[in-house]
Amino acid sequence: MLKVIVVGYDKMLSSLVTGAIEAGHKVVGVLRCDRYRYPAPLLFIKDIFAPSIDFSFLKSYKIYDIKAKSVNSKAFKREFKKLGADIILVGSWGEKLNRSVLDLPELGCVNCHPSLLPQNRGPNPYFWAIYQGKERTGITFHLMEEKYDRGKILAQAGVELPEDMNAGELKNRLCQVAKLLVGQLLSELEGGVVVPVPQDENCASYEPTLEAKDVLIDFNRSVRDVKNHIRALLGMQPPYCKIDGIFYKIRNYAVFEDERKFKKSRVFDCLDGKIEVEIV
Repeated sequence: MLKVIVVGYDKMLSSLVTGAIEAGHKVVGVLRCDRYRYPAPLLFIKDIFAPSIDFSFLKSYKIYDIKAKSVNSKAFKREFKKLGADIILVGSWGEKLNRSVLDLPELGCVNCHPSLLPQNRGPNPYFWAIYQGKERTGITFHLMEEKYDRGKILAQAGVELPEDMNAGELKNRLCQVAKLLVGQLLSELEGGVVVPVPQDENCASYEPTLEAKDVLIDFNRSVRDVKNHIRALLGMQPPYCKIDGIFYKIRNYAVFEDERKFKKSRVFDCLDGKIEVEIV
């Protein structure tokens, strides 16, 4: 049985925790993103009157809530040594881990990245896989190093990416895959049967952080490209369109043929057809 610390937030955090526990390993502590986002006094009040999903999840599983402001802080390193963890699992985090943290666990720090590395390195891999029209993506567990998403691969699993799946649905699917794969990986690491595989830099791609302009849909493209852009945002970040100088939130979309499918909508001409968007 391995002793595991998980760093992260939201569905990926809960997937890694439950996957590890169901495989017979012990999650000795979690550093949740709330610690990084909020000042300690404000978080104390928030945990009482408006607890986050992450905090409620930890309480339900009776998992130790690591009290450190940063993963690179002295407080986190003290907690790590006290808990005696064998490995740190990272599932979404806003900080770059320092070398002093990467070297802490005997089995290393392992990141769960929602793409088939070395493709779609960087933030927002759900968005970029759909936006680029990929037919397949997946989950990669890799050793962490100081350069983002470039460490040796420990485990990987692919999934088909249907042309009607949006970003929120893709995230849910990949979190399910991560839950299954992390238990298998931890057991194989415990048995010493994992051989880290270097990433092929010739196949690598790195996508940037999304900006405000990326949520505004440009209809002067093919119907396929417009659909990919909209669904790459839906379920994660609302897409927007601009009509007569006013910005509207897009709730849904459909290829327009003869009749409208939504009560409140607008039909846009694309380069090779029309697309209808439901607006709010």
